[in-house]
Amino acid sequence: MLGATVSSQNLMPDTRFDLVSAGSARAEAATVVDPAWERALQAEPRRAKIISTIGPASNSQAAMRKLMRQGMDVARLNFSHGTDTEHARNIARPGRAGKKEKRTICILQDLEGPKIRSGRLSGHAPSSCERDRGSHLLRANCLEPAKSSRPVSLVWPVRSAQGRRFSCPTASSNAESSPFLGDDVECEVINGGALGEQQGVNLPGTVVALPSLTEKDREDLEFFLKHGVDRVALSFVRSAAVVHRVKDLIRDLDESVQVVSKLEKAQAINDLDEILEAADRVMVAPGDLGVELPPDRVPVIQKLVIRRAAEFPKPVIKATQIVESMVENPRPTRAEASDVANRIFDGSDAVMLSAETAAGKYPHEAVTVMSRIMVEAERNVEPADTRRRPSHRRLSIAETISESIAHAAEDLDMAAIAVFTESGKTARQISKYCANSETFAFSESQPVCNRMNLIWGIRRVWHPQARSAEHMVDIAERELLSRAKIQVGDVVGVVAGTRFGFRVDQFHVTRRGSRQSVGDSGAAQKEQPSLVVGQSLLPLVVGRAANDHRVKS
Repeated sequence: MLGATVSSQNLMPDTRFDLVSAGSARAEAATVVDPAWERALQAEPRRAKIISTIGPASNSQAAMRKLMRQGMDVARLNFSHGTDTEHARNIARPGRAGKKEKRTICILQDLEGPKIRSGRLSGHAPSSCERDRGSHLLRANCLEPAKSSRPVSLVWPVRSAQGRRFSCPTASSNAESSPFLGDDVECEVINGGALGEQQGVNLPGTVVALPSLTEKDREDLEFFLKHGVDRVALSFVRSAAVVHRVKDLIRDLDESVQVVSKLEKAQAINDLDEILEAADRVMVAPGDLGVELPPDRVPVIQKLVIRRAAEFPKPVIKATQIVESMVENPRPTRAEASDVANRIFDGSDAVMLSAETAAGKYPHEAVTVMSRIMVEAERNVEPADTRRRPSHRRLSIAETISESIAHAAEDLDMAAIAVFTESGKTARQISKYCANSETFAFSESQPVCNRMNLIWGIRRVWHPQARSAEHMVDIAERELLSRAKIQVGDVVGVVAGTRFGFRVDQFHVTRRGSRQSVGDSGAAQKEQPSLVVGQSLLPLVVGRAANDHRVKS
């Protein structure tokens, strides 16, 4: 039996996994995480987020609780698979698991999009598409199972694909179409593989005439927004127009859910700036891009997307085939470990696991190992390297304040930043500027706390609404002291926002019970009147934790 154990010597966050082998007819493995690692992980929290796809390997409440303990921040539901009943159940389970774990979880609804997929097969058995077995038939829009495994149905009109190359990345197979046979297309297999049901099929280099938002997507969106999803991912985005349509639809449903634009098509790169302007965040899927584009171009495009997203600035999620080998094995390859670390070095806000947690043999180990790699990478990257600032426009008032608190955190060596937010917007603004200090976002709204799980560097704290700015300072000190995140005398930054917008005051410094307003010279000055610009932001306060856990005027 193959097993992975952690040495009890030199217990550090980067403790090695040692494989211990023993005879067994079937090779199995289990990863045992020493409690010292768990304590180290809590002591040095990870800032980039982990998205785990929920599937047969992880859809029980017990499995979700374990994923949360190992580091899952966001539960992704892939609407390309499963029924409405299964999805509704999977939306409810993370919430119940989170309550038992006394933490929040974000639900990401990943819409299927205009994907060309294989249809149902005879006996639901995969069709073996081998080069030496001759040609295969692709059957157009066939919703009934094929009578044999030889014809492979496609839920898409294949007539427009004559002379085109088909590729199925999950089956590692390629085929080239030639003559029509009624509604069928005969294809010559170039690289063989087993093609199963509902597997994605690509036509590299072909502009497919499919609607960007399908009727199924619209129905799924309307139905499951009512069930409480926190974020929506839009698949196969090719232009900014579809992003605007989805946002309008969400607005018409009186919801405030953000949209993640998935960049999986070559056409999206041509419209990248417009998509970045329209989307709330973007997801780069190198696995899908690698089918649409030559593999040598994919790394360059990934870097381009991250660089352009930083200039807007918009958060970036890196997805697909993160630690793909862990679907079958308990450890990632060295190349996969390096890839995870490089995603952090590049400035990714979150990374997403797909088959590893949905259908893999080691879903919990995949989350654990990836979290460890990410923590180690974050130790060795300078936050200033990933700080974002829009290059195509001037900063807004809210962005100016958020950038100021990030700079103040660095210059004043702040122990923590406390953010009070009603919608999560203030936390998102501050996250853009990658403050050195640990940032805690306080909100009285449970849905807002859930959604903030996808924001880089933010730790969520549910708390009833503060009555005043003084009350906010008091709450921040009391909560952070009780969590041992600050000590008496530490410098703490407090900033808050309301749904009404932004009101800007001067910085304040509190030193052991006495508050001073600091000007350019650092000398105590009389506090100036607030500057109101159409909206309201509560005063930003920088101060030292007082001995009696309170800040007095």
